[in-house]
Amino acid sequence: FGSQTALMLSPDLIRAQVWPGTGKLIDQAKEYGLKVIHHACGSIYDIIPDLIELGVDAIHPIQALAKNMEASRLRKEFGDQVSFCGGVDAQRLLVQGTPDQIRCKVHELKRLFPTGLIISPSHEAILPDINPANVEALFDAVSNTEKY
Repeated sequence: FGSQTALMLSPDLIRAQVWPGTGKLIDQAKEYGLKVIHHACGSIYDIIPDLIELGVDAIHPIQALAKNMEASRLRKEFGDQVSFCGGVDAQRLLVQGTPDQIRCKVHELKRLFPTGLIISPSHEAILPDINPANVEALFDAVSNTEKY
C-alpha cells in the first residue's frame, strides 16, 4: 500500500474498499487458529492501527528507508500490539554496506525487539546485487544468541 514516502491510496479509501475483504480473510484464518502476517511495502505507518484492529499478528516488512517506518518508532508506538518482520535495509545497506555494518544493524534490531520480531531483509527477496558476504553476515548475526 505504501511508496517510499506515503500511502498510495488514502487511508479512507483503504478502509472503505480494502479492509472489509481483508477483515473477512483475517477472521477466517483466526477461526482456524492461524496467525496472520500481513504484507504491505513502503510507508504504511498511517494504517498500522487499522491492521492491529483487524487482528493482524505480524506486519511484513519494516521497509527500513520508508518514511515513518523507523524500527525504533514502530517499537515504541506499536511493539506491544503487533510483531514486525524486517528492518534490515535491502535497498542500500545490504547492497552497499559491509558485513560489519550488517551485523551492527541486526544487533540494533535485536536490542529494540528482544522478542516479537522476525529479523529479515525489508523486502521479500534477497536480490542478485547483494554481496553474498552480507547475506552470510545477516544470518550469522540473526542466529547469534548472545545478548546485545
